[in-house]
Amino acid sequence: MEDLINIIDIGTSKISLLIGKINGQRIEVIFLNSYPTSGIKKGKVVDMEALTNSLKRAVEDCEEKLNIKIKKSTICYSGVDVKGILSSGTVRVRKKIISEEDVNFVIDSASAMVLPQEREILHVLPVEFIVDENNGIRDPVGMKGLRLEAKVYIVTAASNQIQNILTCCNKVGLEAEEVIIQAIASSEGVLGQHDKDFGCLVIDIGAGTTDMTVFFDGYIRHVANTAIAGNHITNDLAIGLKITHNEAERIKKEYGNALPNINLISFGNKLNENCSLMQDLKNNISEIEILGIDRNPVKIPSTVINEIINARCEELVEIIKKEISSLPEEISISSVILTGGTSLLKGLAPFFESLMSLPVRIGRPDVGLMSLCSELGLDDSWLYEDENLAKFLTPEYSSLIGAFIYRIREKIYGDSSSEMDRFFERLKKFIKSLIKI
Repeated sequence: MEDLINIIDIGTSKISLLIGKINGQRIEVIFLNSYPTSGIKKGKVVDMEALTNSLKRAVEDCEEKLNIKIKKSTICYSGVDVKGILSSGTVRVRKKIISEEDVNFVIDSASAMVLPQEREILHVLPVEFIVDENNGIRDPVGMKGLRLEAKVYIVTAASNQIQNILTCCNKVGLEAEEVIIQAIASSEGVLGQHDKDFGCLVIDIGAGTTDMTVFFDGYIRHVANTAIAGNHITNDLAIGLKITHNEAERIKKEYGNALPNINLISFGNKLNENCSLMQDLKNNISEIEILGIDRNPVKIPSTVINEIINARCEELVEIIKKEISSLPEEISISSVILTGGTSLLKGLAPFFESLMSLPVRIGRPDVGLMSLCSELGLDDSWLYEDENLAKFLTPEYSSLIGAFIYRIREKIYGDSSSEMDRFFERLKKFIKSLIKI
């Protein structure tokens, strides 16, 4: 079973588990399911026993259904403690023709920085290589030159949060092969190479966190996150309407709209008269029956519900716009891709588009899978043949499937596609030593 790729995506509201592999000319998904999560709030572990039990239920269910023992897994992680920094390094080419070893040396040089004791490196991602002042090079191996420079984007996270996650995994008998942050995983799920080249912003709005990733000229240039996410909208509804959290979540999913009291004329050039969003907007004058805390039904105008949702969505957009304004001038964004479970909120994409003045679309992970199949020359018809898989090709599972894509690329291309492997080996040894104490 060594050729299997095991992914566990640990989110605030759910744990998702995927097992798959490359089987000949096809990518095969053997198992895919999700389970409720306990013990995580706003992307941080707040109850290790509860999280351990959630992991145990998910792993045991998978093992029972497949009749296998899962010993290793890649962990997909999100938290507001994730940060990124641009760094560079330079080395002399020893044999005048650049080798893999030269590339590794220059990556090490670019990554040699003093970090606070409480932070750990998770990803070292190349931005560009420069050979004798010739910049914009993606792969310098085999080129002639005397001087090699690398610019890398280093993604770090709070080591105590990583340790907490890995300790919970260890308690259920899981060894973490690698940790992938959800911002990077989601991007792998919803983007093709064209998006990465021309500049885009991926916004993964989950239950506990919103992760942002900026691509430009083919590479990641910026990651950021905020704790403002789907649960905030649910909590606002629960408080504003004086209802339970579960009822608020139901109301949000079934009736919520990010476009309250909207003037339909202003969206006339974007909405077709017969589209579902147009009909929803027209129905905003209707009342919705909800269950109060005393379990008695109450009728509330849908405009009241949507005004509560709109206020929180507007706050999130302002946070994102502020993050964009901090980017270097040479980085331009031509489109925005929303993903994650909260991206399914009605009206969210046109609402973002109206405030950000950029094209906005909802991202689904079949885009990343098709891009991977095309890149590797594999058959992609399996995407539409498996009815169970089709249910998971939705924004809620972009990070899970994106992490699967990420690991396939690592297996196919080896070290040349993932310079961060060396750093993660150090991280694993460090975590193991702590667990043994």
